[in-house]
This record gives sequence, C-alpha cells and structure tokens, in this order.
Amino acid sequence: MFVVHWSNWGPRISGMYESCKNQCKYENRAGIRSELAISYEATPTAERNDKGFLPITWEEAKKADVWVLHSAFPDDAEMKKEQAKKVTVAVLHGPTEHMVFKEWEKVSDSFNLHVNLLWKMDATVCINTHEYDVMKLYDEKVGRCRYIPNSIDLEDMEGTAPWLYEDHPAILSCDTPRVEKLPLHIIWAMPYVMEKIPEARLNVFSLLLEPIGMWRNVFVRSHKRALETACENIQLANNNLKPFQAGADIGFNNNYSGIASRVTMEMMAFGVPVVSYNGEYTKYHAKPFDLHSIAEQIERCWNDLKAPGSTLREETLQYARENFDRGKHVATYIELYNELLAKK
Repeated sequence: MFVVHWSNWGPRISGMYESCKNQCKYENRAGIRSELAISYEATPTAERNDKGFLPITWEEAKKADVWVLHSAFPDDAEMKKEQAKKVTVAVLHGPTEHMVFKEWEKVSDSFNLHVNLLWKMDATVCINTHEYDVMKLYDEKVGRCRYIPNSIDLEDMEGTAPWLYEDHPAILSCDTPRVEKLPLHIIWAMPYVMEKIPEARLNVFSLLLEPIGMWRNVFVRSHKRALETACENIQLANNNLKPFQAGADIGFNNNYSGIASRVTMEMMAFGVPVVSYNGEYTKYHAKPFDLHSIAEQIERCWNDLKAPGSTLREETLQYARENFDRGKHVATYIELYNELLAKK
C-alpha cells in the first residue's frame, strides 16, 4: 500500500505538518509506504529537507493508492483527474468553531468546506470527540465520518534536557492566539494565583510576532506592570518547546472546549499535569473566563504535586503513554485504508 499525506510545509511551526510527519514515520514502520506531499508545490526544492524528511513530487504522488487530505489537494486539472482514481480520506485539523467564525466573517466558506469534504471523501476523520459529535450530524452517507484520537510521537520526547526554571510552580502556556483559545485568561489570572501561591510564575511561549504591540500593552500597561512581573519568561514563537515543557510544573490548556492540543499532549508526555476547561485527561477543570477558578485549580494541582508520596506526575505520564501514542493509533488508520481500498 502507498499512502500520500497532503499538507502544508511548516517544520516546528505548524502542528498539522508535524502531525503528518509523525503519521508518515509510524505508517512506514508498520510496513506500508507513507509519504508527504505539499499541496501547492509540484516539485519541492532542496530547502524542503527537514533533517532527512523530504516531501515527494506530485508526479510520484500519482502512484499512490490512498490520498489523505490535511490542508488541501492540488488545485490542478491533471491532479484532479488523478484524485478521482484514489481512495480519499480527509483529516479535520481545524476546530469547527474556528471554521464557523471564519465563515461568519466572510473570510472563507470554511465550515461548509468541512461538510463538503465529509460528503465527497471516502472517509473523513475527526481527531477529537467534540469534532466527531458535531460532524457526524452532517454525515449524509452514515459511516463516512470516523473518529481516531489525536496523538503525537512519544519518541520525540526522549532525551530532552529540561529547562531549569527559577520560580515554582512554573506554569506553562504555549498556545498561539485563535478564536477558540486565547492565552490571555491565564495571564490575567496570575495575580490571583500569586495571592494563593506567592512564588508561582507564568511562562508564556509561542506568542505571535505580528501583534507584538498588543502583547506589550497587555503586560506593561497593567498597574505597576504587575502582569509582567508575574511571568518568569515571555517568549515569542520558537522552534523547540520541549525543554520548556519538560521542566515545567503545571501546564495550562487555553482551549475553551478543553480539547487536548498538541502542546497539551506534549506537556503530559513529560509528566506535567495540565489545568484545562474540560477533558477527561485531567481532573483540574477551571470555569471558562473565570480568573478565580483558574487560580483555584492551579493551587489544587500544585497542592497535589507537593503532597507526600504524590504520584501525579507518574499518573500523568502513564495517561499520555496509553492515550497519545501515534504508534498505536496508526493501526486504526491502516485498517481504514484497507477497508476503503476493498470497496474501491
């Protein structure tokens, strides 16, 4: 079997790209040929070499049995003819709420695009239960909408030297701002956290460069610059969060729905417990938009971490190993490919 994953190009920047890279690794390990192709570049240049991981040409992609859409298939007449010959699977990375707001703002027909994919592809995969609960309502031919949990390459965590924070608990936030997740409430909650735990400090990573003026105002225009001093580190986007994740005490998931993002899974794969708004992967659930609730849950998590004989870090790591291992979930994808090929 030969499978091609159509994606963008974004090493250490795009979670979608990194997910595709993980998928190719474990599908190849499982004994099938799995490659990545760039949906907007027919012949990738030498600069596309990601430490030995190379996207293939469109011409080579024509030989595949299965095309998996992550960002888009090529907008090219000849490639559209090839697409019609393939088993096609879509993997939905963009949250439904994000897509609806883009459509509401007339940026694009994003939500309707997801429905179109569900109707046109041989199968569409949702990578969390929330998306699945929504999208299966639009499953015209019942059975095309599938659920396969999101996951990461746990081997990527091995050998990471943790960053040594000065202040503890070191609370970590590393989400980029989006409609469905704003890394603001954890910042605004820090004075209330510090009322309960004076030594606590926030560490913010992955802020985008473009709105740097806004971030300056958020921090330094607070009274006596209190929000700035509540942070040990304030960093823009970088290409390797793992040391900072490995050294943290508590992670914070800014997604309102509580969906475990890639960075959330990575934190937990280092044994770092996470405070979130929802989700079975943690028992520390704050109320959305409630700064005092966020502070209460961080204090609760910190008390559990410090308790004599605490096994919270070990339990967190075990949950990640059992639920976030891409090597395990790839088997379900391969079963799906085989099922669809048998029907073609």
